[in-house]
Amino acid sequence: MNYDEFFEKENYFLPWNELTEAQREEQRAFLRELTLRTGFVFGEGCVVSPEAHIYEVRRAKVGDNVKIASHALLRRLELTMGDDCTVNTYAVLHGKITVGSNVSIAPGAKLFGENHNFDRLDIPFKRQGNRREGIIVGDDVWIGADVIIVDGVKVGSHVVLAAGSVVVNDIPDCVLAGGNPARIIRDRRAALKDSPETERLISDFGGIAREQWRAAAEDCSGELGDGGIRPWCDGAEIAAMFGEKPPFTDRDKYVEKLHSMETGGHGYETVMSLGYALAALGEKLRKPFDYVDALDVSARLSCLPWDSDPWDGGHNADILASAMYFNRTMFNKPIPENELFGWLGRNISPQTGMWGRDREGDFLLPVNGWYRTVRGSYGQFGVPVPWAERTIDTVLRHKNSEFEFNACNVLDIIYPLWLCGEQTAYRRTEGEAWALDVLGRVIPLWRPGFGFAPEKDPVTLKGTEMWLAIIYNLCKYLGKEKLLGYSPRGVHKID
Repeated sequence: MNYDEFFEKENYFLPWNELTEAQREEQRAFLRELTLRTGFVFGEGCVVSPEAHIYEVRRAKVGDNVKIASHALLRRLELTMGDDCTVNTYAVLHGKITVGSNVSIAPGAKLFGENHNFDRLDIPFKRQGNRREGIIVGDDVWIGADVIIVDGVKVGSHVVLAAGSVVVNDIPDCVLAGGNPARIIRDRRAALKDSPETERLISDFGGIAREQWRAAAEDCSGELGDGGIRPWCDGAEIAAMFGEKPPFTDRDKYVEKLHSMETGGHGYETVMSLGYALAALGEKLRKPFDYVDALDVSARLSCLPWDSDPWDGGHNADILASAMYFNRTMFNKPIPENELFGWLGRNISPQTGMWGRDREGDFLLPVNGWYRTVRGSYGQFGVPVPWAERTIDTVLRHKNSEFEFNACNVLDIIYPLWLCGEQTAYRRTEGEAWALDVLGRVIPLWRPGFGFAPEKDPVTLKGTEMWLAIIYNLCKYLGKEKLLGYSPRGVHKID
């Protein structure tokens, strides 16, 4: 027996091994011949065993560093494959198949991107022709040994298909699936929130925020001279997050400054900004909002533009609910709570969990309006949210759409995920995966010693307060808020 010849075949059964110089030269010649005879197009660094079987190529193109091992069978191909994929021994790729990058197809796995037509009984199925819906496989997928994937199936990215599985239905991203037929066993993202890397990211940022919040607030002190109410309120709420006094002047003068801005009205700044800033400082407004006493709450809510502008509807509902809240907590006044929650409960959509209509599938305004409606009412009064699971469906659908990544839009997603998540574990892992991703995007927006600002925008007290609160929201949803060492006080408090 020629033992040398036996061992020389090892690198073609294991084509990810380092080739000898002779084998590299042999590969260059062999791939040129395959392209010439079949039209199969290969990227750089590909290795195809001479003992693989590639026939009836209709169209095939693979990326760089694709490895095809001995006795793999590729036939009747319409194949598109990305970079760094492996097709192991005795695997079968048949028909129309699209594969992403970093995909491993284990020994004996079979992808059938073609099937017989068999609807008629008067003609043998062999004479009814074939159909090709095709198979689509995402990036970073491990197709285990002896897995079968049938025509028409889409497998998401970051998926593991357990050995011996028969995949007849689509498989979503980031799961381990197995069985016959294949079903989801678990979501692979479930353990990420408890990783040392995640906890270190959160605790490190918490330390930075505790050390630098005062310098960041003082750097924005110029905002206080513009005559606006909001900067003074944001400064008070930032300090209260960390259990401290506002840095700009002594506490009594700060409180007096806030009181001097009270106008007796019931708009956003009087109710929301001043009310919550004073509450954060342990103070209260000088007068209750008496207009609520004689108000027809149902009529007031009914006249808001819920269908045309659900953001504005939610904004005004938030002001009304907050005025009622301050009347109760600061002045011990009875409030028309039943009217408020009665109207909201009757007018929420059971299908979407939203107030107002989406615009052809665009849920930006309804989701933003939901946050404002619920923050001041259900969230603030501790009343269970109606249709929590439908709300989660809508919010998760919305978070995958295109929208500007800013503090308001991010807060409007994490808040409903957190609040509804207090009532149900429905789709929790998917929501937590989004929260982890956003946390990794937001924390780097902190500018050391200056506060929060996205990209090249100026740092402001408003932006710093909101992003600090958003990070707390994200961490609260993940069950990691204690690692931060601070918690929002004021309009964005959730504890």
